[in-house]
Amino acid sequence: MEKEQLEKEISKLKTLLMENLTVNLGVTAVDDHDYNRTKILFENIVEKDVNDYCLKMGYNIKFRFIIKNNKGLSGIALNNTQEFKEMGINIIIGHPSSTHCYVSMEYVNKNNMLLFSSSAQSSQLARKGDNLLRMHPNDAYQGHVIAEMLSSRGVRAIIVIELESLWADGIYKILEDIFLKKGGIVLERVKYNLELTDFSSHLARIEDIAVDAVRRYGREHVNIVLLSYEEGIKIVKQAKDFSTLYSLYWFGSDSTARFLAYTSEASEELTHLKIFSPLPEPTKSQFYFSLNQSYYALTHEPLDFDTASKYDIAWILARAILKSKTTDVKRLLEVIPEVASMNFGASGWCKLDENGDRETANYGIYGYEYVNGTATYKNYGVYDGTLGRVFWIEFPSS
Repeated sequence: MEKEQLEKEISKLKTLLMENLTVNLGVTAVDDHDYNRTKILFENIVEKDVNDYCLKMGYNIKFRFIIKNNKGLSGIALNNTQEFKEMGINIIIGHPSSTHCYVSMEYVNKNNMLLFSSSAQSSQLARKGDNLLRMHPNDAYQGHVIAEMLSSRGVRAIIVIELESLWADGIYKILEDIFLKKGGIVLERVKYNLELTDFSSHLARIEDIAVDAVRRYGREHVNIVLLSYEEGIKIVKQAKDFSTLYSLYWFGSDSTARFLAYTSEASEELTHLKIFSPLPEPTKSQFYFSLNQSYYALTHEPLDFDTASKYDIAWILARAILKSKTTDVKRLLEVIPEVASMNFGASGWCKLDENGDRETANYGIYGYEYVNGTATYKNYGVYDGTLGRVFWIEFPSS
């Protein structure tokens, strides 16, 4: 008994001193594909980089990342969270999905755990004081980006067509606020139900508004903003029957960016309207290019924003643990914002806002065009999150 008690005391002392320890951190993947690439990233790159740094800096600590697959199911995500807790792991790089975070947060908060997600972006998760951090701007932030895209093109008036949803409401609220401050005007806001398939009555109404707006402001100063998911394909196809609406450029959100699955259904309409849409992307720094080269050699895939963010989260957590000399979640939640704000990682500047979400990011701006007779997406520009400005690579002539 004395030996066991002594070992416990030694273990406790090591923990307090953060010496001769292996710190286990959990990682979750959203599905099989994500699991495979996440496993490659952490086993071949992250764990080596972090532990090499610890050795170089004289820390007698090792980090180990244990990866679980949520299999695309919320129930499995919650089970994985509970299993990590049973293993003594309170810190998880995950969950990638907003839905998986939703179902886990009650358990996470109650059991003093921490989720740090790379890609959950629902604005409904933007809450102060909980144990969820996100290395992704919330959905509503796109309103900033879209407003800047419009104003940078000299657009003075817009008509918004949006799915009736909390998601679209969040984007619209910020879009309207920023666009009005920049001197723009929202001519009409049309909300539709997800079950609707015939949009002709909505389109007929805003066609009349568009005709008057073009006469008043000029065609190049009037645009359409579409906040939709897959049903947006029906809208753009039906818009072809309304000459003024079809003569304007359309803008969208990340849900209409690089929408290749539907180019075969509406190639003519997509390439005509363009649907300029923002999509979060890593800042193209020298560090990103170097890491991307290593990652691509292992996976034959480019390092995307979500995967680069996982890499950055691992570093932020490691540095926060080393700085605070603890894995206590409450203490880490106090330290992480400062550590993140000083980290310009593979994905870019990692500063968090008051809700613990990424404050900003770079966004690629994508539209559609024909390339060698095939409809595909094209990168037309970039939104620089640090500067809050849009830089167009090119813009099609009217």
